[in-house]
Amino acid sequence: MPIVDMPVDSLLTCIRAHGGGGELSLEDLVGILPKLGCEVEGVADAQQFVCKVCGKIYDRTEAQGAPLHCSHCGADFRATPASLSDLGPSKALRLNMLAVRPDIFDAGGMARYIRGYLGIQTGLTEYVLSAARLRVQVDPQLAHEDSLRPYIACAVVRNVHLDNATIKMVMNLQEDLHWALGRDRKLASIGVYDLDTLKGDVFHYDAVDPDSLKFVPLGFPPQDPASNLTPREILEKHKTGQAYAHLLKPLKKYPLLRDGAGTVLSMPPIINSESTRVTMQTRNFFIDVTGLAQRTVERALNVVVTSLKEILPAIDIECVLIEASGPPGPKPAPQVRITPDLTPTEMQLGVQQASDTIGVPLNAAELAELLESMGYGVEEAEHADTLRVLVPAYRNDVMHPVDLIEDAAIAYGYDNIKPELVPTFTVGSARPIEEQSGIARRVLTGLGFHQVMTLVLTSEPAAFVKWRIPPDPRAVRIDNPISTEQTICRVSLLPGLLETLAINKQYDLPQYLFEVGDCCFVDPEAETGAREERHIAAALIGTHVGYADIRAVADAFVHEMGAKYAVKATESPSYIPKRAAALFSGNGKPIGTMGEIHPEVLEAYGLKHPVAVLELSLEKLLAR
Repeated sequence: MPIVDMPVDSLLTCIRAHGGGGELSLEDLVGILPKLGCEVEGVADAQQFVCKVCGKIYDRTEAQGAPLHCSHCGADFRATPASLSDLGPSKALRLNMLAVRPDIFDAGGMARYIRGYLGIQTGLTEYVLSAARLRVQVDPQLAHEDSLRPYIACAVVRNVHLDNATIKMVMNLQEDLHWALGRDRKLASIGVYDLDTLKGDVFHYDAVDPDSLKFVPLGFPPQDPASNLTPREILEKHKTGQAYAHLLKPLKKYPLLRDGAGTVLSMPPIINSESTRVTMQTRNFFIDVTGLAQRTVERALNVVVTSLKEILPAIDIECVLIEASGPPGPKPAPQVRITPDLTPTEMQLGVQQASDTIGVPLNAAELAELLESMGYGVEEAEHADTLRVLVPAYRNDVMHPVDLIEDAAIAYGYDNIKPELVPTFTVGSARPIEEQSGIARRVLTGLGFHQVMTLVLTSEPAAFVKWRIPPDPRAVRIDNPISTEQTICRVSLLPGLLETLAINKQYDLPQYLFEVGDCCFVDPEAETGAREERHIAAALIGTHVGYADIRAVADAFVHEMGAKYAVKATESPSYIPKRAAALFSGNGKPIGTMGEIHPEVLEAYGLKHPVAVLELSLEKLLAR
């Protein structure tokens, strides 16, 4: 879970901004926050530093010392010490937060949360939005794979008055959302600009050639001609560009946001332009969030504007029209969205379900009061035992009625729930396959093998192409893989063993490795549509390793496991011809293979010595 530094003075100020909370102290906050699921790591006395280049403010403990570079604009404080200034001491609560609640990572959002819990301001907080005066036209090219960053949401914030504390909160909120919601800027990234430096009422979000234009990125001196860089040069020369270059380098065109006069606001998700940066004199913001996931983009914007309203109550939030092209066609019609959209999401919650889950008797009125103290709107539903709950637009974590019940339990107080023993006691024991796996590990260890544990997720090239075999239709595929190297669940342990041998090529031979683990297979008859099967695999590499060696291992292993098996010659593209065998259980069912690995497979792993392997299903071997 992330550690967030919450400025004490700013938090108390935001709590009192709507009336009430006048008697709250630091000690009160330390007692309240753990009840809300925010573990207090401690109270830190810190020194504040400000980057003179971009205005980013840092709270640093004595042990941490002054920052060495700016995480926002990339300024190097060691090379240019004058770009860092000391603002004096500060006091902050170090909170261990839940990553799913970025709406309370800042003083404004946390103050709103605390006010509801204390009964100062309960129910759904409503924010007034002004009609749109600006619009953003989205280039349809951004939806193509060679320039993919299709979604954008924007807002205008007027009547802003900044000081060091508010600038720090705005920048910290931006970076926290980049991490918590944006997956380090991949799914969503946020830009905040001085609106008064921009021209026109139609902005453009385009896909551009990386070498087609130049602008001065944030943190570079605008007077220096060398600061005028192309998007491609920014990825090579700017520190922030270097850190996040992996997000754009695979693309042929890069996203760029410009105003009506062609002035560059930013190159999402990398860097803003120097000409539009926010200063202490900024009075109006233009805010954009771009990314790969529309829900994430819109929720991030909702968090930003509502938190700004909590921090700066005098501001006005203004909508922006987003014009994106519709489905491809001769003349694709524009699809217009208005952002931000703070319409709450409606959910149904059964009173009896909530009461049974929490373990306390609750009626509809009591449950409604608990939910309102957590910031929800509650209305009566058609059925007396059901509540119609309005979920705030800045809550990204509420996806199921159980999430509402959890918040109701927090409001009720876990300390107030009477603990009771479960009515029925059972005694746990290991599953038979786990006991058998333990025996298998001891047997293979006794045969001189070293155990390894490899990844369950793999890819088709690693699992099949390297082994010269077609993809297995039984492989379980991942819908939204985190990377191209983890697209399926493994159907064999052997690729992992050979990857391990390849990593350990520099060590002496022979090497004996084994693994006991699960493989996954599609199974329409299984409850989840897939099943796991416990396998064992062993691999030997050495100068004179051959089929006879792995056959001796198989014989010894099966004997020690108290089972019987049969061996029949077989052919497989993964094995050397005439050096492979299929394995069958005592009742004649196929359970695995063994043999000498084909030279082309060895070459794919960069191995220079013979390898003999064995793999079988432990469950099928021991089945009665």
